[in-house]
Amino acid sequence: MNTNLDLPTLWNRLAAVTSLTFTAQSFDSGSGWNGTGKGTVEIEHSTPESMLFHESGLWTQQAGKELHFTNVYRWSAYPDQKRLRLEHLRFGTMHPVYLFELQQITATRWESVEPHVCREDLYSANLSLENALLSLDWTVKGATKNERISYVYVE
Repeated sequence: MNTNLDLPTLWNRLAAVTSLTFTAQSFDSGSGWNGTGKGTVEIEHSTPESMLFHESGLWTQQAGKELHFTNVYRWSAYPDQKRLRLEHLRFGTMHPVYLFELQQITATRWESVEPHVCREDLYSANLSLENALLSLDWTVKGATKNERISYVYVE
């Protein structure tokens, strides 16, 4: 039975994440980002409305080559707007790369408020709770990109 994934519930679920799996797919772009990954997530609470996901693990390309990965993402809650923001901290906490803001659209689903424009690319995402798992699907579309990354976060 699914529960209402309102912002406080979603925030608590995110704070309990310990691991992840993901699938990356490139469609007609030739970027070579097809593959799967799995790893761990260490949570760092920087403020009551902000937490960092320190992700690390192993990514396996479709051709079989294995690569280690690390990422740091910042989740920020905006309770007054009932929104959640995701930023990539590849340049550090003082220079975040904005990815998207999410808003709740059904009891168990959140979607991008609007696509984020980054040069020629559009980033959008949806986050849902299915069978007690948090699934985050994002797409990147542009002149040279047509990609989907499907994350599953596990508590």
